[in-house]
Formats: sequence, structure tokens, C-alpha cells
Amino acid sequence: MGQITSVGNIRVGNAHSEDAQTGVSVILFDADFPVAYEARGGWPGTYDTDSIGVAKTFIRKHAVFLTGGDVFGFDCAVGIRSFLVEKGMAAKQGAGKLPGIVGANIYDLEYADTSKADYVKLGYEACLNAGDGSFEEGSVGAGRGATVGKFRGMSHASKGGLGSSSLELPYGIRVGALMVTNSVGNIFDYKTGDFVAGSRLDAGGYALFEEHVEEYLGRGLRSTTIGVVATNARLTHEELIKVAQLAHDGLAMSVRPAHLTTDGDTIFAVSTEKVAPPVEARFIVDAVGYAAAVCVAEAVLRSVKANRQLTLR
Repeated sequence: MGQITSVGNIRVGNAHSEDAQTGVSVILFDADFPVAYEARGGWPGTYDTDSIGVAKTFIRKHAVFLTGGDVFGFDCAVGIRSFLVEKGMAAKQGAGKLPGIVGANIYDLEYADTSKADYVKLGYEACLNAGDGSFEEGSVGAGRGATVGKFRGMSHASKGGLGSSSLELPYGIRVGALMVTNSVGNIFDYKTGDFVAGSRLDAGGYALFEEHVEEYLGRGLRSTTIGVVATNARLTHEELIKVAQLAHDGLAMSVRPAHLTTDGDTIFAVSTEKVAPPVEARFIVDAVGYAAAVCVAEAVLRSVKANRQLTLR
């Protein structure tokens, strides 16, 4: 499997602060492309997603960001906006030329120190670092402060991170995912069912959520796994909404449990509109949506396996 950049016409950039242990990831588009989203966790933190909801018209965007820092991380949009205008990708005025940016955050404040983070700067730097080739995965960008397996508290949690994957379908269709894994639940290999990371037991191994529910109750935990799926198949906004919905199946495949009231799980879907498949649209949506789910599951897996160590600090 490759990375989301193999879809074509998109670039990925990461930036993080070593002192603050938090960061930003940006997906830049070569043109303004249609974007949709689906939030299934009970605690989502999103930026301007109303503009890409059902029956909305400002659906074509220039960039999607994934950020640490909870609400403070939304400052990265200022840096991204400055970059888009500076590079002539968008303008400060004019219908259809204004910077189109949407994004989502993770709650990493139990690990990161946001008082040391300049998210405006990180957003701009992530854009500067954006490229259309391969990029580092693990504790980079928005994945810098990500952790997983927090249902028994941070003292038992493992390191999360950023991961990516892609698949190729018939008719030249490509599908990819970029995920930042920051979950209450544990991470499993969706192909084997084996534990990969999560709530660590003192005696070794990992704890199953269903066997430690009492430790979870009343903790007031906050978390979120967020990401972007992209395809070069030409899809309508409504079809992209369905792809975003199907992509969430990838979280259920790799994060257990997922979509809790204390998670804010959100996935964006974008089409670069380069391939018009010669088959009925609903079949393409199904194929792209399932491929997106597999890419999400694989990207989550890679986000933790890319770390040099799974224990915290």
C-alpha cells in the first residue's frame, strides 16, 4: 500500500513543536475540490464543516487540516489562509476565490503543552512542507501528541500518531487515507485481530475494554481519531458524503471501541475529479467507500506501528 499522495493532485505537509509535543498536518489541493465529511464520535471538534454539509453550496475547498491542541489548534487556519493567499491559490476578495479551508482537531492536552505551541506558525510551516511524494508517519504533524488506549487513564496509554495508505481499483481509480489516531479505544490489526497498541497492563500485554469498564466510568476522558480519505474518481458532493460515512467502517475495524461519546471521530472525503468511470455511479460509490474503509484501517495501523516506541515519553 502507498500513501494518500498517490491519488494525485494533492500534497501533504506536517509540522510539529518538539517543546509542545503537538502539531499540524495539512492536505493541500492543486485546485478547489469538493469536500464532504462525517462525524460519528460524540465530541467532535471541527472547523467550518457546516459549509460542506448536506445541501450546502460552498463545498469546494483548497485545503483540509488536522491539528492537535483542541480548540487552540484551530489557529492553524490563519497560517494556512496566509499561505494560500501568498501563493496565489486563493484571494482576499472575489466570489469563488476566497480561501476554502475545513478541518478537525484532536484532544491531546493530556500529553501536549499547548501553551508552548504557535498553531498559526505550525499551520503555515505545514503548508511549506507539503509535497506530493512520500512523507514520514508516526509521531509527526498532528500525530505528535496523539495517544491511544486511554480508557484506564493516561498512565496505561500507548503512543498514537499519523498514518497513511492507498489502494488502486479498476478503471484507474485510486483511493487513499490520512489518519491521526488519538483514541480512547485500543488499536487492532484489522487483518489478524491482534493487539497493536492500547491500554497496557502492568504484567504485560493489553487490557480489553469490556473487562475494565469500571475503570473507564467517570474518568471524563476526551479523545478523537480524525482523517481524510481522497479519490480521483469524479463524485458528486452527495456521493462523497456516502464515502465519508463508509470510511468510518475502517475505524470500527481497527479501533475498539470507536465512536464513543468521549471520542470526536471525524473523517473528510475529497474527490480530485480526474477519473470518470464508465459504470453506474452507485457501484463506484460502494467500491470507493469500501476501499476508503480499508485504507482508514490500514492508516490507523501504520500510525502506531511507525512509532519507534509505543510507551509514552
